[in-house]
Amino acid sequence: MLCICSLLVFAGGLAVSAVEASAQASAVDFSYAFATPHRMAVALPDSSDKTLLDAEPGNLRMAWTYGTLLNAPLMAYDPLTAPWSVRLHPQIAEQPPAASAWKRVEQILPALENAYTDPKGAIRLEVVGGATAALVRITMTNTSDDANTFRLLCKSERGFYGYNPAYVDPGRDRDCLLAGWGDRADRVLVLAIGSDDCAILDATTLCPTWHVPAGQTRTGWLVRPYRGYAADLPALRGADWAKEAEAAKQEWRTLLGQAVRVQIPDPGVVDALYACLGDLFIMREPVARGYIAATPGTEGYRAPNSGEAAIVSVALDQFGLHNQAIKGYQMCLDQQGTDGDWADPQGWCHLMWCISGFKSWAAMEHYLLSGDRAFLESIYPRMLASSRHKEQQRARTRLLVDGQRPLTYGLMPRGMGDCGLKDGDDLYGVFLPHNIWAVYADRVTLEAAEILGKTDDLSEVKSIYETALGDLLQAMDKGAISESGFRWIPGVPGKTSGSRWGALNALFPCRLVPPDHELVSGTIGRIESAMSPGGLPLNTGWLPDGMWVAIALDNLAAAHLVRNEGDAAAALLYATLNHATPLYTWCEERGQEPGSTTVTGDRQHLWTPVAVVRAIRDFMVLEDGAELHLARGLHRDWLKSGAPVGITDAPTHFGHVTYSMQYDAAASRVTGKVVFPQNAGLKAATLHVRLPEGRRVVSANPESKAMVLPDGSGVRWDAPAGEMRLALTIQ
Repeated sequence: MLCICSLLVFAGGLAVSAVEASAQASAVDFSYAFATPHRMAVALPDSSDKTLLDAEPGNLRMAWTYGTLLNAPLMAYDPLTAPWSVRLHPQIAEQPPAASAWKRVEQILPALENAYTDPKGAIRLEVVGGATAALVRITMTNTSDDANTFRLLCKSERGFYGYNPAYVDPGRDRDCLLAGWGDRADRVLVLAIGSDDCAILDATTLCPTWHVPAGQTRTGWLVRPYRGYAADLPALRGADWAKEAEAAKQEWRTLLGQAVRVQIPDPGVVDALYACLGDLFIMREPVARGYIAATPGTEGYRAPNSGEAAIVSVALDQFGLHNQAIKGYQMCLDQQGTDGDWADPQGWCHLMWCISGFKSWAAMEHYLLSGDRAFLESIYPRMLASSRHKEQQRARTRLLVDGQRPLTYGLMPRGMGDCGLKDGDDLYGVFLPHNIWAVYADRVTLEAAEILGKTDDLSEVKSIYETALGDLLQAMDKGAISESGFRWIPGVPGKTSGSRWGALNALFPCRLVPPDHELVSGTIGRIESAMSPGGLPLNTGWLPDGMWVAIALDNLAAAHLVRNEGDAAAALLYATLNHATPLYTWCEERGQEPGSTTVTGDRQHLWTPVAVVRAIRDFMVLEDGAELHLARGLHRDWLKSGAPVGITDAPTHFGHVTYSMQYDAAASRVTGKVVFPQNAGLKAATLHVRLPEGRRVVSANPESKAMVLPDGSGVRWDAPAGEMRLALTIQ
């Protein structure tokens, strides 16, 4: 659902600071993964043909639906669940292997490598979503001195929904499960290919069997056709599934290879970035009216809304995938009421006033990162209509009570909270995070009018924005909570109920308040007063003492980054990644402990992967008005390693930027280069040189034209353009 950290870790009653936690957590080890099953989906990019995989010790579950979102009402909350499933149990010598593990194929692809090992041998399942079928390549290796039997029990989990035709009639096909019930009876659910035999165990089990001599390896396939019936079995048996599997993996390699490249000397972080980027395409698919849209999850939330889909496209634009981004934008931007309501009046996010802000952010970022002025021109009428609609709504709340302004004066009227926000016990209320985004949308309208020269609109739009901003800031100030030494922004003015979701968005990305604003500092302090042992903020969503993992990056780390508190931001990145499964997937909400069984929502949820992608980008490249910050969020261990750190051809608001730098501790030097765009209107740029504590830059080579920052934490340029070669002296 909708959700877009100085770090205090409580252990044994002792608090650990964000900086200390950063030093402790500098490797991705999945130490706080939630309990199995661990889920990922496999498919081609933007495909309706998804197969959900649930990995756990000893078995693998495959689940799917034959339905699509093409026939569902656009943006209705009608999740496309997965009613069909089979569970795979590998066996060696008719016994389950002793150990099992799972990871992504090639570390980043949306494909599963599921390994089972035993003293007698090993079974490896590689699962890929192909063009016509989900494909399981079965590789069996006999490491013993004797021949052994390898088999893969494949059992339908829904009784009549899936049966072995040979169990009913020994003369029928032994190598498949047919639907039986719930669809055409002769639909092929799964088909085994390449086995020596298929044992008939019971009515709902398929059991392909291989006899593998000592020291040898055999392969076979389990195929889930997306569209296949009993009459198609000869063609299915003869298909080149190896070719289809390789083509699918190559399509993913090609797509991810088009994204901006980063140099980070921690493969766990790099793998996380590109795995998460791939999953943004896993969670997109065709929907009604010819659109492509992202969904918030792969099953329980497999229903699109235009707000979350817009944020996905922001991340794609940030990594240079502009054509892919625009595919996802279109549905988002087109959804608007005739009265100008841009909060999806016909969708399940109606009355979530933050949606207009998400859409405006996405539209402006696309323009700034791609330079597509015609795109901004085409969207501007929607922005203007949205601001006019919100002004009409706010006018309804500009009423005095007993001659005084109530806390909700000038805010949007009651709307749907979501994200753990409630007005007391009511889901419908006047929520500050939603109003923060709504006011931000008005500022974007003003910025667009200025860029496009809409002089006739400027006075009106400026008045809408300034009035709305003034009312919001007053509501935030008067409605702030003073508690435990903090004055912080609540979800609802004047009330402690509700989560902390979105409060810090007032700083970033909305930038309605400055980094040192009292309420920003107080809200950070309040959030960090309740942190999990794994370094994530508590009480950010629905669960009491639970964690909405994405908020650690989307709200808290982003705020620290803008405040130039890189150590705290880096600590939160590692905390987030270590709460992933080994498949780089996250559930929506969860309990604190490693192996937590308390989880909510989808086990493969959208918000954390999109937060990871955006956070790593901003750590590497961050705009601040007319200034640019490079490497502001780097973990200190990255430069300390001596390996290059940087990014190549990254889109920014000023054009494309490339930089790389490398620390030589023995020579006390940092060398590298920065390539700025020409004639970009860039006022200033700072390269943050995040060295081990106690090390600082003391001088820069004159030809670099760089000025050393007073505290030695990096170098700065005024109005830079072109290539700058660096040789920095470290002390």
